[in-house]
Amino acid sequence: MSTRSPIRFRVPLFASALVLGCALSLPAFAQTNAAVRAISDLANIRMKPLNMLPKAGGSADDRDGCPNLLIKPKSAAAKQVAAQGWAVMADLPLGAGPYRAVSFAGVMQAATSGTCNIAQGNVAVFDNDKLVALAYGKSAEDTAIGTLTALEGGAVRVWYGDIPAAPAGDLHVDADGTLRLTKVADEDAVCHGRAKVPNVYGTPIDKARKALIAKGWKPVRGVASDEPRQAALVKRGITEAASCAGTGLAYCDFEYVGPAGKLTLTTAGESALPSVVDYDVKCR
Repeated sequence: MSTRSPIRFRVPLFASALVLGCALSLPAFAQTNAAVRAISDLANIRMKPLNMLPKAGGSADDRDGCPNLLIKPKSAAAKQVAAQGWAVMADLPLGAGPYRAVSFAGVMQAATSGTCNIAQGNVAVFDNDKLVALAYGKSAEDTAIGTLTALEGGAVRVWYGDIPAAPAGDLHVDADGTLRLTKVADEDAVCHGRAKVPNVYGTPIDKARKALIAKGWKPVRGVASDEPRQAALVKRGITEAASCAGTGLAYCDFEYVGPAGKLTLTTAGESALPSVVDYDVKCR
């Protein structure tokens, strides 16, 4: 089993039509769906009850720049989003009940190193095939929301839409049924809870490796390389540097092993100690 966060692409935010749609729909929704609560603890992302999606603005050309990020809608929820002209990027179960989280965008533009610039990105929450809530940014231009990844335990991670991608927060269903968007968890359970991965996003590799080692992940010595950045990292004692790219976003990979499987950290940037943007776990 592999747990991978989406660093190789970028996601956009909801257009002004959506923000207007929220303002127009909320009063009606409150009358017919008063039992639904949707709360965002994040300053740059709003979350409200909603029962109707507006159509996507612009043209289809605005959303075809990153076809590798798009999914073919299969659930009734995702098909509803696609029917309004939005580009659907993720469709995941949320919690243990009937909820689904669907991420979609209005603008997708290809960028360097296989990444994607995404704007007008949103997350819709459905109760089976019925829209109940929407998470969206403060304006039509920001990149507050990108794609989604599933977390163990039923939560969903929401990613920003800028480059390189970074996690924005985690979407949960509280015990009382409240839909809540919170900050990124301090650690993720992986491999059915057999291991933990600390939150090292945005952390320089020298500090990130220490946090991983403290959780039982042991560095795996990489193969000797003449690649300048990889060689420099090894000289600093970061012997688990497995590869570095000399172009684009200058990604580097670092490998670790633990009782539950193998973990790969990915960093971006050309600094001497680049920061983590992604991780991948392959479970035993």
